[in-house]
Amino acid sequence: MLAPTTLRQAVGLLRSVYGAAVLDRLVASSPVVRIQLSRHERERVVPLSVEQVAALAQAMPERYRIMVLTQAGLGLRIGELLALRVADVDFLRRTVRIEWQFTQGSKGERSEPKTPRSRRTVPLPRMVADVLAAHLAAYPAAEDGTIFTTGKGTALGHVYYRHNLIRRAVTEAGLPKGTTSHDLRHHYASVLLAAGESVVAVAERLGHEDASLVLSTYGHLMPDSDDRTRSAIDAAWDTAGASCAPDVPQGARSVR
Repeated sequence: MLAPTTLRQAVGLLRSVYGAAVLDRLVASSPVVRIQLSRHERERVVPLSVEQVAALAQAMPERYRIMVLTQAGLGLRIGELLALRVADVDFLRRTVRIEWQFTQGSKGERSEPKTPRSRRTVPLPRMVADVLAAHLAAYPAAEDGTIFTTGKGTALGHVYYRHNLIRRAVTEAGLPKGTTSHDLRHHYASVLLAAGESVVAVAERLGHEDASLVLSTYGHLMPDSDDRTRSAIDAAWDTAGASCAPDVPQGARSVR
């Protein structure tokens, strides 16, 4: 059985194919036009807290603990994390350049990121810079500069990181069932939004093509803006002055 999102994508593709066929007069009409899909409400993302991310990192084998903190602190996809090189990390300017990824089954061969927007530069937080420096001092990078490697110095694969390492660590740390490495990207986005970072900036940090995806996925996590709304209206009227103020009944009290 297909997931609702996958089903919608498949039907959308089929509609496009038949739509083109109708325009080219290869078929008289499209049989997909009247297909109605049931409404699907996406489950709300519940991001991991800092404490949960720290617990997950602690539950990992010592050699791989920093991978959790790096993914959570930079918002990387698995392939981007695995392909990260020393040359991509600028400790002086405190930035990280995302240039490559390892696709599943790539066997250590780098390829271009998922989309053009995925090729990006993200700020390097002090926390990540410190743990990366410590990791490299303890576990030198591979000859090609790959930061995270196995004990034999070879690149890690998706399956090994996602299933052998993360899934076991999730169980050991007592995190919610179903927690995956992708939840570290959710954590990253939630922290940025809670700090007041713009939706557009968060989309750029994550390498998303469209900021609307950030809104639809994390909109419920954005900080409440009631106080900002009140302050904005009050400030506008205070600036306008008494000349714009309407007459109010004498004796009326100001509500604060």
